[in-house]
Amino acid sequence: MHRNITIRLIAVALCISFFYLKGYAQGDNSPDPLVNLALINDAIITGSVPNDQARGIPEDILWNPATNDWATSSTYHEYGLAYNSTAYKTKEDPLWWQVVWQTAKNINYITCTGSYPNQPQPTTGWAVQIMVNEEWQDLAKAHNGWNADTLRGTGAGIPTQTNWLWDGQLVWKGLKPVVTKGIRFTAYANTDSLSDGRENFADSLWSFAWTGRDLGAGTPKSVLIQYLDFSGAEADNELDPMINLALLHEAVVSADFQEWDFTNERGQPADILYDPVKDDYHNKNNSWGEFGYPYGYFVGYPQGPDSGFMYMVEWPVPKKINYISWGGCYAGTPQPDTPWALQYLDCEVWKTLINGIGGSFIEGDTNWPYTPGVDADAQSIWMTEDPITTKSIRLCAWSDGFTPLYSFIIRCRGGACINVDDSENPFKAVLVRYAEINDPTAIGSHDLVQPVEFALYQNYPNPFNPKTTIQFTLPKKCHVTLKVFDILGRCVSTIIDEQINTGHHEVQFNAAGMVSGIYFYQIQMGEYRKTKKMLLSK
Repeated sequence: MHRNITIRLIAVALCISFFYLKGYAQGDNSPDPLVNLALINDAIITGSVPNDQARGIPEDILWNPATNDWATSSTYHEYGLAYNSTAYKTKEDPLWWQVVWQTAKNINYITCTGSYPNQPQPTTGWAVQIMVNEEWQDLAKAHNGWNADTLRGTGAGIPTQTNWLWDGQLVWKGLKPVVTKGIRFTAYANTDSLSDGRENFADSLWSFAWTGRDLGAGTPKSVLIQYLDFSGAEADNELDPMINLALLHEAVVSADFQEWDFTNERGQPADILYDPVKDDYHNKNNSWGEFGYPYGYFVGYPQGPDSGFMYMVEWPVPKKINYISWGGCYAGTPQPDTPWALQYLDCEVWKTLINGIGGSFIEGDTNWPYTPGVDADAQSIWMTEDPITTKSIRLCAWSDGFTPLYSFIIRCRGGACINVDDSENPFKAVLVRYAEINDPTAIGSHDLVQPVEFALYQNYPNPFNPKTTIQFTLPKKCHVTLKVFDILGRCVSTIIDEQINTGHHEVQFNAAGMVSGIYFYQIQMGEYRKTKKMLLSK
């Protein structure tokens, strides 16, 4: 009797185990901080380094979060080319380490660490790729260490020495997981060094290895591929001047803009964050404290906040925010004509907190020491006594339709990096905070209240067909007229002719019955009058 019960219990346990493993293998994995998906039963780990050139085996760089230790015993916890070994590799035929599964997995957290010092790693390109429809596609890519270019959710990790891969730690995370059957890390020669068509030493990977690291408590481990639950993050954040909300563990800092490969790239999204605790840049190990398009880079004529440059911070749960600061752009470019907007997500709709053209948010203003904008000297602050609550903020810039977006960057302020020391600047950026605005001890705070004056902004999109949006700001309730004129000065449409309340407003103009050409829109608010040009292109 007891023997039969025991056999039945064992059978039930085996069935449960079977279905559990089967479900897990099918990609129904639940978030679990103790599971490295590269270590589960159906994971297959491989690498492309020839055995006679290899240092270590692919499994040597895996970390097991369940034991808080390496998954295997190894002398160096490295996998790659042996010391002084070389490999001539292109992006089409890279050096690689990979894990594939029989069925797709949910993944939102990936870490990997770097290589030897004093090797030609500045010419090394790299990419983290996922398998999509049996093909490898870039999830993250860059060169010269872990300096990501346009990578959503990719952070600098802990680069402790140089911009090279040595001790560099890649951290990729996403609020929503990718679903894939495979992940691989690739390395290859800088495309610039391959342009002459001749193979030489500069074109080669030399002593390149993915190196497992454990730099102590609170630092990423290598290599981890996980599905984590970020939803338990603190939603009701308290007033604290020493917290940059963009540096929280659950924060995802990203950007969306046209990519380029290698040439004159300007940092990565996390490079421009300021750390109030360190009273310095979050990542001092970057060249210029900048992120965006390189000098002389022609972007073109993107229209509206969704299509140009977008720098974003997201959280899995809402945050209270009453203070956002950012630094300016390059001088000597068409940035005075660049429309921009600081926006937040409200019930899945983007709403504008503040916007303008170039570096002058308030035309003619001379009293506001921190003028919001995007020109070379802009030291920009948005703040309010009543905080917003949101899961996402973004800073956008685009073209006015007449001059291109050109060499656009955002700068960090108030700290030091490799080539810039701005430590004496009392203005600190980039900061996203919930703090007492008038606290004299709070970093970046001051006692001024932002003035609000009459303003008319460039329409977007521009050129347009047939609809475009026009925005304006009122400091008080008054009668407003907004009219459209043709090139001969004839009024062809009256958009507004009524009392409008104080604040920021936007209206949509529909030119469906009008012919293509240049038009002018003019707003009059009491004694204030302003005219701007727009182009209808059908």
